[in-house]
Amino acid sequence: MFDLLKQKFANITIRQRLLMLNSFVFAFIIVLVSAYSLQILSLERKLESIERVNRLLSNVLEVRRYEKDILLGVGKNNLENLEYYLKVVEQESSDMVDEIKKLAGQQGYHDFKAALCNYKEIIDKYSKQGGELKGETLRIYGKAMVDFCNTILKVRNRQVHEGLMMILYGFTIIPAFLLALLIVAVHIQTRNVLNRLEIIQKATHDLMEDKFKPIKDDTGINDEITNLIRAFNKMANDLDIKQEEVLQAKKLAAIGTFSSGIAHELNNPLNNISLSTDTLLEEFDSMDKEEIKEILEDIMTQTERASKIVRNLLEFSREKAPSISLLKIKDVIDSTARLIDNELRIKSVHLELCVGEKLPKILGDAHKLQQVFLNLFINAIQAMPKGGLIHVETREEPKGFIRIDVSDSGEGIPQDQIDKIFDPFFTTKAVGQGTGLGLSIVYSIIKKHGGHLEVKSKPGVGTTFSIFLPIAASQEGQDTENNDSDAGKSSENSGN
Repeated sequence: MFDLLKQKFANITIRQRLLMLNSFVFAFIIVLVSAYSLQILSLERKLESIERVNRLLSNVLEVRRYEKDILLGVGKNNLENLEYYLKVVEQESSDMVDEIKKLAGQQGYHDFKAALCNYKEIIDKYSKQGGELKGETLRIYGKAMVDFCNTILKVRNRQVHEGLMMILYGFTIIPAFLLALLIVAVHIQTRNVLNRLEIIQKATHDLMEDKFKPIKDDTGINDEITNLIRAFNKMANDLDIKQEEVLQAKKLAAIGTFSSGIAHELNNPLNNISLSTDTLLEEFDSMDKEEIKEILEDIMTQTERASKIVRNLLEFSREKAPSISLLKIKDVIDSTARLIDNELRIKSVHLELCVGEKLPKILGDAHKLQQVFLNLFINAIQAMPKGGLIHVETREEPKGFIRIDVSDSGEGIPQDQIDKIFDPFFTTKAVGQGTGLGLSIVYSIIKKHGGHLEVKSKPGVGTTFSIFLPIAASQEGQDTENNDSDAGKSSENSGN
């Protein structure tokens, strides 16, 4: 039974729970206010009843006072006053008959009426016939009436006290207890929601750090948070797919950017092959074996040169699954430089590489890191339309990092745009000359490799991008420290 109720409750959404909670609170308030109002009205009626009983008792006591004066023979008009108050007591007791019966019962009321009638009969007989007044009998009936009034007064006072206790316990302590239970229930529900939202928040951070694992929701609850977790897991999976698609598209776009250099690079060996072939065809009969062999070797060399260019392009543009391995950063930079060799010559840009041979290896995806340097090189070339210098320098940094500085002598980046350059779709280029995804992808790839980026720039002087990548030997030991330091994109202006 409990499991069935738990299962039904698990399928209730947060919205439904809030509606149920609000309905319960609203109904509880209405019931509490209604019951409290009825209790107050009841208490008010009891207080009015006490006032009537007190008035009846007061009149009975007045009868007894004049009775005493008559028996002692003091004062004037004692008999008239006694008869007057007897009539008042008789009238009030008749008006309160139902109330008195509730307080003293049927028998109690008859006893009181009998005592009153007997008392009145003695007074009437004394008033009409005169003679000696039966004082002892009169006192007995008078005392019975006083005792009766005191009894019903005590009963009514006890009922008022019970009503006050009911208000105290029934409408103060019990509601406070129920309110405490309500607060506990709200706290449990709030903590459940906040804990699950905290899991999503942590997953968001892990997604940014490329450490995301699908969120497992084993609470057995099916509500809005559950739907959010499912949507978040799907979004994270779609992001990975889309990022790979964007990366592949950027590769093809990069090939298009330096396509003129590629065409020139292929044209040279093809021209040499064509000339060598023409020479061989025209003078074959007059050539000796050594000359023919020399021309064929030249053709093979030029063919290998063209084939190498095509292989580099195919290797770069081909879509590959992520592959993490030990890498020498020099190999990545050299392979990227070869892709844009002719583009550099066409644009009159000199690439200066100061890359150390003995730098520690890193753990990374060679193709994605190649995309990083290609984006930086292309941006540098486009920032120097009249030619210039790209300087690449590497060195080992403290705390287990390798630093790669990519500097250009281009136009620089304005101060108000530096903090935005890593934002998706932000670009300083004219419309149609760029999507603004290049540096965003660079930032994402470096972040996923456990590294970070810094940029220094001054308009008219140039820009330096500094890439920090963790050394493979200290990768595991540095993961926690690197993540906690939140080493993301940072920027500062060069002073000169």
